[in-house]
Amino acid sequence: MNKVTKGFRWLREINTVYYDPGVVTVEEMENALKKAKTYRGTAENQ
Repeated sequence: MNKVTKGFRWLREINTVYYDPGVVTVEEMENALKKAKTYRGTAENQ
Protein backbone atom coordinates (compact mmCIF):
# COMPACT_ATOMS: atom_id res chain seq x y z
CA MET A 1 0.00 0.00 0.00
CA ASN A 2 1.22 3.45 -0.83
CA LYS A 3 -1.17 5.44 1.33
CA VAL A 4 -4.31 5.02 3.46
CA THR A 5 -6.66 7.90 4.23
CA LYS A 6 -9.50 7.85 6.74
CA GLY A 7 -12.79 9.67 6.41
CA PHE A 8 -16.57 9.44 6.23
CA ARG A 9 -18.91 8.79 3.32
CA TRP A 10 -22.70 8.70 3.73
CA LEU A 11 -22.35 8.67 7.56
CA ARG A 12 -20.02 5.63 7.45
CA GLU A 13 -16.37 5.58 8.43
CA ILE A 14 -14.18 4.55 5.50
CA ASN A 15 -10.51 3.95 4.72
CA THR A 16 -9.31 4.70 1.20
CA VAL A 17 -6.31 2.61 0.15
CA TYR A 18 -3.90 3.70 -2.57
CA TYR A 19 -1.87 0.74 -3.84
CA ASP A 20 0.18 -0.60 -6.75
CA PRO A 21 -2.00 -3.15 -8.62
CA GLY A 22 1.19 -4.68 -10.02
CA VAL A 23 2.13 -5.77 -6.49
CA VAL A 24 -1.18 -6.74 -4.88
CA THR A 25 -4.76 -7.17 -6.11
CA VAL A 26 -7.97 -6.02 -4.47
CA GLU A 27 -8.88 -9.67 -3.94
CA GLU A 28 -5.59 -10.35 -2.13
CA MET A 29 -6.16 -7.39 0.18
CA GLU A 30 -9.75 -8.50 0.84
CA ASN A 31 -8.59 -12.05 1.64
CA ALA A 32 -5.94 -10.77 4.08
CA LEU A 33 -8.54 -8.61 5.86
CA LYS A 34 -11.03 -11.52 5.97
CA LYS A 35 -8.35 -13.77 7.48
CA ALA A 36 -7.72 -11.09 10.13
CA LYS A 37 -11.50 -10.83 10.66
CA THR A 38 -11.43 -7.08 9.94
CA TYR A 39 -13.04 -7.04 6.48
CA ARG A 40 -16.28 -5.04 6.22
CA GLY A 41 -16.65 -4.50 2.49
CA THR A 42 -15.21 -2.95 -0.63
CA ALA A 43 -16.70 0.12 -2.29
CA GLU A 44 -16.44 0.67 -6.01
CA ASN A 45 -13.94 3.30 -7.13
CA GLN A 46 -15.81 6.60 -7.29
